[in-house]
Amino acid sequence: MSFEKILGQKRPKEILQKALEHNRLASGYLFSGAEGVGKEALAIEFAKAVFCTSKGTKPCNACSGCRRVGNFSHPDFIFIFPKPKTASVDNEREILDSLNRNPYLRKKPWASPGISIDQIRELRRVSMLKPREGHRVVIIAEADKMTVEAGNSLLKLLEEPPPSMHLVLTSARPNVLLPTIISRCQEIRFGLISDEEIEETLTREKQISSEQARLISKISQGSYRRAIELVEEDLAGRRKTAVELVRGCLRDNLSKFSLIEKTIATYDKRSVKELLSLMLIWFRDALILASDENEKESLQEKIINLDQLETLQKFVTAFRQINFEEIFSEIEKSIELVDRNVQLNLILIVLFTRLAKIISHKG
Repeated sequence: MSFEKILGQKRPKEILQKALEHNRLASGYLFSGAEGVGKEALAIEFAKAVFCTSKGTKPCNACSGCRRVGNFSHPDFIFIFPKPKTASVDNEREILDSLNRNPYLRKKPWASPGISIDQIRELRRVSMLKPREGHRVVIIAEADKMTVEAGNSLLKLLEEPPPSMHLVLTSARPNVLLPTIISRCQEIRFGLISDEEIEETLTREKQISSEQARLISKISQGSYRRAIELVEEDLAGRRKTAVELVRGCLRDNLSKFSLIEKTIATYDKRSVKELLSLMLIWFRDALILASDENEKESLQEKIINLDQLETLQKFVTAFRQINFEEIFSEIEKSIELVDRNVQLNLILIVLFTRLAKIISHKG
């Protein structure tokens, strides 16, 4: 068995390889871990391996079974993902085609999609039919986005699964799933991908400089999906805006509100979340600089915003007594609120107000 297309994830790959080699596949799996670490990518490779007809390494990515799974045309392979009820067949095909091009980069064109009861009902209907080629593999991506009704319906299927069906749920928020669903699945946890592996892959496949690849690998925080997205984005502009937001916390209220309005008018929800993450990285670098100011030789490896070292040093000098722990907590809460679809202007107003109090008090 081989899952060479998947970055890192040694333990998850070993578990699936042994299950395939000994023909001891579970009826239900839960792939849990952060976004962009390869849960869906490995789930697809697992499906290929189940249907692969090669006598050698599986998946071979050359036989009919592998090819049909790869382009989502296999009759016994089902891929379910969050979508609005208004999504068309063409919309769905576009999403699947994006996975075919790069399983780490599934297109997500909708703001708040979900997995509906109708999708699970259709799955249950299909599950009663005999698979054409011996097995049926079903992947439910972002399973935590199932409605309550959909989750309860899926639970019934997990309680009495067809012997020939293997269900793979993926989730970055498994705590949102019903405990009874989790208990009926074999959970396989995915770790973050190493900076070195992301850097090496970006340099090889995206043909960017090693310096840019290093920066992106650090900022992506173990997510290869995010790393790919950063290659295509104006990363320099985003980083500059993130520093402006840090400075904006210390301005008068009128200037704060003006900056918040400008930010919301310029960036969408996902981009605002990215800016908050970049702010978090900025303060992380500031903490490292404040702690290791007498060990300059170690900064090269520890500081992410190394090209902004002079600005970081000025910041640390001005606010040496800042309570970084509180800062991290407030920004992380704000990122979580973005995921909960709280109004962006309210999130930023509260964050700016709290950061100003923490920084000014400690300064």
